[in-house]
Amino acid sequence: MDQNDRNILILGILILVVLAIAYYFLLFSPLRQDYLAKYDERTRREAQKQQLEQTAAQLENIRRNSDDIERQILELSKRIPEQAEIPTLVVQIEEVARAADVTQLRIEPGDPAAPPGGGDFSRIPITMSFEGTYEQLQDFLLRVRNLARLVTINEVNYEPVEERGGGETTVSRDVEDLLTVEIVAEVYVHPAAGGDTTGGGAAPPPAPAGKAKGGGAAKDGGATKGGAKGGGTAK
Repeated sequence: MDQNDRNILILGILILVVLAIAYYFLLFSPLRQDYLAKYDERTRREAQKQQLEQTAAQLENIRRNSDDIERQILELSKRIPEQAEIPTLVVQIEEVARAADVTQLRIEPGDPAAPPGGGDFSRIPITMSFEGTYEQLQDFLLRVRNLARLVTINEVNYEPVEERGGGETTVSRDVEDLLTVEIVAEVYVHPAAGGDTTGGGAAPPPAPAGKAKGGGAAKDGGATKGGAKGGGTAK
């Protein structure tokens, strides 16, 4: 191959390279970008379609169960009084404590407050503390949830009661050992409470410090029994 043929070959190769580069930047690259944009748009629309289908299925499920939902709402509304009725609630919790066989019951109601999301009702925080075994704690919680009035348990903290003997302090971990329990709950008033929220009548006086079984009473501004420090937590 002489010099002239070699130059023609090199020139042909350069022309092919230039054509390939021009094809990539002028035709292939725009087509590829357009394809990717359409692919992303299709993926987004498919995701929206799936979300709409899920929403439609949920709405259809709600429509089918609307009667049950209305009945549940009605039942719950019946468990929410129109006044705070704290003294009545205290008596009910004392009866629960006696039935569950717990001791050293303390009850501390808080002030009514509006719910975070808004609504025509008020939340009243209730802090309860007592001593009992783990089984008695479970029995107490079950009975509280089954009260005629709606009570929501938000937090349960407990730790073993320390036993002192022979100059040493020991903490036993047996299930049957006594626990110091603190329960944070809330009850509701509908419509939103305003003005006098005691429901008529003052709350009973605080329970004595002794071990009167289930004999606690509501405390007005008193401190909750300080034994429960969250040695165990159940929510």
